[in-house]
Amino acid sequence: MKLLYTKRSPYARKPRIIALEKEISLELIDEDLKNKSPRLLDANPLGKVPTLILDNNKTVYDSPVICQYLDSLSDKNIMIPRGGWERIEILRWEAFADDLTGMAINLYMEKIRHPGAFNTDFVALSEKNIRDAYAHIEKRLTELNHFNLAPVAVVSAIGYIHFRLPHLQVKGALFQWFEEISQRPSIDQTIPVL
Repeated sequence: MKLLYTKRSPYARKPRIIALEKEISLELIDEDLKNKSPRLLDANPLGKVPTLILDNNKTVYDSPVICQYLDSLSDKNIMIPRGGWERIEILRWEAFADDLTGMAINLYMEKIRHPGAFNTDFVALSEKNIRDAYAHIEKRLTELNHFNLAPVAVVSAIGYIHFRLPHLQVKGALFQWFEEISQRPSIDQTIPVL
């Protein structure tokens, strides 16, 4: 299987972590999103990463579906409960973390696109929402004690924010949790880089 990705993508980080935890071999193909390759556009007409190309050339996208697909391949280190409310809770955490990531990406892009004249109201509200999200996560850290897709998604979101928006680093108990989980080999090996 081939995973089309970028080393900085928080969405691609999640399936990379799952593959490492489940010992699934993925050929990682780093894509240039400014000059999208025919391979990427053929696999995903929107040219988005991550996109997974299976050995039979079928494709799977995007991140939540890839994560579910990879987890379904074996019962080793189950990352998403197979059913019931427990499954919904984990997928809800993933959705929350993905929304947090989307907010951070929009904030970063606003500052990149308009460095001298960004929308200050948008930036202030986005930064407040990110800090509110941190408070929400910190109150519920016990829900992230079991290593599965929920902490994977949260650490991917926070890792991206630290990478792109370092002035919004986590603090307190959430910082301690983030530092501890970042020692896990699958997390450490997937830290976003340019």
